[in-house]
Amino acid sequence: MTHLQQDRYFKNSRATKRSTRLKDIEEYLLTRRQPVSVKAIAGYFQVHRATIYRSLSDLETEWEVPIMREGGGRVWIDRQHYLTDVRLNLNEATTVFIAARLLARYSDKPNPHAVRALNKLSIALAHVAPHMARHIAQTSDHLDRGLNESQQEYLGCLEALTQAWADGVRAAIVQREAPDVERLFEPYFIEPSAVGYSTYVIGYDHHRRDIRTFKVERLLRVRLTADAYAIPAGFDPYTLLAGAWGVNWGAGGQPTDVVLRFAAGRAAQRVRETNWHETQRIEDLPDGGCILNIQVGSTQEMKPWIRQWGCDCEVLAPAELRAEIGEEMKQAGELYTDSD
Repeated sequence: MTHLQQDRYFKNSRATKRSTRLKDIEEYLLTRRQPVSVKAIAGYFQVHRATIYRSLSDLETEWEVPIMREGGGRVWIDRQHYLTDVRLNLNEATTVFIAARLLARYSDKPNPHAVRALNKLSIALAHVAPHMARHIAQTSDHLDRGLNESQQEYLGCLEALTQAWADGVRAAIVQREAPDVERLFEPYFIEPSAVGYSTYVIGYDHHRRDIRTFKVERLLRVRLTADAYAIPAGFDPYTLLAGAWGVNWGAGGQPTDVVLRFAAGRAAQRVRETNWHETQRIEDLPDGGCILNIQVGSTQEMKPWIRQWGCDCEVLAPAELRAEIGEEMKQAGELYTDSD
């Protein structure tokens, strides 16, 4: 095979430029979960191996792509140190800024990765939106705190689960309540929850042989394995979570109809202003109050939200939830009853 034939993938078309070639190889490696031999890459692009070696070297030196190598001429991209270029216009940057402010206000745990990401965003926006860049930097400073032992364990578990999810390898997880028991787990999705400022991982639990949700804060440690897995094509976290108030979508049976009456005034006004759940229906009442109808798979995560409204919210249905909240309200009232 002549040199011209070896390079036909790149040179047959005048529109195929060197930068496109490097990008094609970069994307090819990013889509592979395991190391790939240079021979296999050359075969895929129908070029000589020398061309691939040159391209890999260019990716490292010019594009700063972290190319890793092992015996047998196998290469891969280190995803932990791979940097993705993102270009944002002003409105897109504002959206990220709002998300950063939410993170700062509602995260109860420091996260050095969030700090570094916000610092990079601040630097990138310094010349385009200096005021926004300054506030993003201040948000980063707010999150830049030391981690105690439990927070370090949480971050280590989250990092390991993220790596397992990205690489498509199973993880062995250990819960705090059972420190001597490892269970094999395949992460399918990671979801934050405003309830308790917590983070959850959804995936296949080999111990239960079913999809389960684990609170990352309740994990003691996570160990990566070399066993590959694939997320089922039919898995849709958004459909599952659509039936949840937070992350608990119940047992998958018939959803529960929750009916709440809110008092006229600021409570009802506040309810009308917000889209609390995608199944919600709001009915206005003649006295200025309103009724909120929601369908959820489990009411467990709704209870703190209902209680926070105090006497401005009355549970109309289901009956068991009404009885439970009513009893809790009575007990709370007794704390403030003058016994003299």
